[in-house]
Amino acid sequence: MKKNVFLLVTCCFSVLSFAQVGIKKDNPNASTDLELGSNNKTLLLNRVPNTSSVANPVNGMMIYDLSEECVKAYQAGKWSKCLGKGLSGKKALNSLVSLSCTSATISPSPVAGQAFNGTLTIPYTGGNGETYEAQSIKANGLSAALPTGRFAMGSGSLLYHITGTPDRTGNITFNVTAAGTSCSVTSK
Repeated sequence: MKKNVFLLVTCCFSVLSFAQVGIKKDNPNASTDLELGSNNKTLLLNRVPNTSSVANPVNGMMIYDLSEECVKAYQAGKWSKCLGKGLSGKKALNSLVSLSCTSATISPSPVAGQAFNGTLTIPYTGGNGETYEAQSIKANGLSAALPTGRFAMGSGSLLYHITGTPDRTGNITFNVTAAGTSCSVTSK
């Protein structure tokens, strides 16, 4: 008898574990894990300071990026630009800015174990006079800080101040996200 009750309970749990979940939805779509059914409530995404706040992102993640005031998705191994945002908002105008990551420089070259004080310069085009947020990026014992500023009209450069002591020899890579664009800049 005890075996039959245990078997019955186990079967019930296994059936439920493969079911779809509906919130205010009696019969969720069979292709979904979760379906929302309210006609006066919404889905609220996680609100994060910026995309670099998300450790180990995987394809399919979605967030609300507070620094750019928009929704972003992680797809094809990188964060998207703002989704569903036209050219009417201030932050959307920053999406016109294009970083020239391949022309970025770190000067002078950091040396492992020696105190470093230098700059990371990232050229851009499409500047529109809008402001950008301050940010700080860390890599291999170094910190690169960009103060709050304003994009020049047309072309210009973002100037990060780098300080610290590199903890290894070889190239150091800073992963930068600005104006809705992400890129990697490596010391030579």
